[in-house]
Amino acid sequence: MAAGGPASELIMFIVAVLVAGSVAGALAYVTTDIAHGMNDRGAMLADQLRTDFAIINDPNNIPQDSNGNYMFYIKNIGKTKIPFNSDAVQVFIDGQIVTDATFTDVNGNTITALDPYDVSVIHINPANTPLGNSGYHKILIVLENGKKRSLIFKI
Repeated sequence: MAAGGPASELIMFIVAVLVAGSVAGALAYVTTDIAHGMNDRGAMLADQLRTDFAIINDPNNIPQDSNGNYMFYIKNIGKTKIPFNSDAVQVFIDGQIVTDATFTDVNGNTITALDPYDVSVIHINPANTPLGNSGYHKILIVLENGKKRSLIFKI
């Protein structure tokens, strides 16, 4: 019996060290996971803050091109280049997605990206959208990173 006391204390000590090591390992894993999540979220937020654009049309006078398509002017007011094509930009008119929008620079040349401080044009065919009706409409433009802008206009 005399040797049983120190042996049981040694066993309890070993178990306590194992439990403490397991808890420390779990805390290290959770802390690392949280740190990586914060880093990813910070990078995504920084990208969204550097990316910005504006719809710069006069809401009471939407111009039309020679084909009768309505022209919406977009200006990149952010610090980064914006992918500017039908894969990266979604256009909605009165809640309906526009599938045949074309993206050009102000000279009518097709483009795929919009540099900072540049202006481009989205051409919308009124025959395939609710724009056939006169009155007030809403255009919503959504970039691939979720940044969006809207404009209520009259035709």
